[in-house]
Amino acid sequence: MLLGEYAVLYGKPAVVCAVDKRIIVTLTPRADQRVMIESALGSYETDLLTLKIEKPFHFVLAVLKHFQTKCRRGCNITITAEFSDKIGFGSSAAVTVATLAALTSWLEMRVTPIDVLRHARNIIRSVQGVGSGADAAASIYGGIVAYQQQPLTAEKFSLTHPLTVLYSGFKTPTVEAIQRVQDRFATQKTLFRHLMSSIGQCAAEGAAQLRKENWQAFGDIMKVQQGLMEALGVNVPELQACVSELQANPGIIGAKISGSGFGDCAVGLGHFEARQGIEVAMTTQGVQCEKV
Repeated sequence: MLLGEYAVLYGKPAVVCAVDKRIIVTLTPRADQRVMIESALGSYETDLLTLKIEKPFHFVLAVLKHFQTKCRRGCNITITAEFSDKIGFGSSAAVTVATLAALTSWLEMRVTPIDVLRHARNIIRSVQGVGSGADAAASIYGGIVAYQQQPLTAEKFSLTHPLTVLYSGFKTPTVEAIQRVQDRFATQKTLFRHLMSSIGQCAAEGAAQLRKENWQAFGDIMKVQQGLMEALGVNVPELQACVSELQANPGIIGAKISGSGFGDCAVGLGHFEARQGIEVAMTTQGVQCEKV
């Protein structure tokens, strides 16, 4: 997430980008009604007709549940990931999108990217109660995406720029982070609306600068939104240390918290060799599906 955190949940725009760390979902049809899932998180087995949405495979199971009436047979699903689910690279959205792509291909459904985005957003919301769909848009389209959920729009920019990502050492679940912010502003609703409007304006201005390929201006907007993230109260000392390290490097033209805060990652527009940096780069490639 480059711009638009929190505000995107309230219909404001956001700017997200895809990164070159992938989740691969392999679906193999079965002759019976069984569903078997294998990943680094463990093994899971259930029956297609009685499947329940249960952790740790709740997003994969939710995709199957979403299309349960269209499935005539069970399947084996194997999941491999190039990054840890402990780091907030949109892993929940990525595995949802990858499973959607595999399943709709198997079922020979004709779906457009916006169809997949709509399905993914609905599935993510069914699992965790909230979700803008912005991270799913990045997974689907690749590149940098100007996203808005009301009305549902996704504008892809086939652009890339070097990134530096620093991990604070821990992550707070997104749903919990959202609840903390809501609780903090429970008696300051007008102020909260103004903050959401300002964050949304940062995203809108950022998208405008991307259309001009003006990276310096985009970085300046990231700096502005970092101040708004601090005003939301989602910063913590470990995360601020990451932001400060990025801001202090002359190779970084803009830096901020990426995502819901209270830990997780900070992102800088630009590159330098950081001690605790995560090797990651933007990619213009979104979801891919291969049938063998």
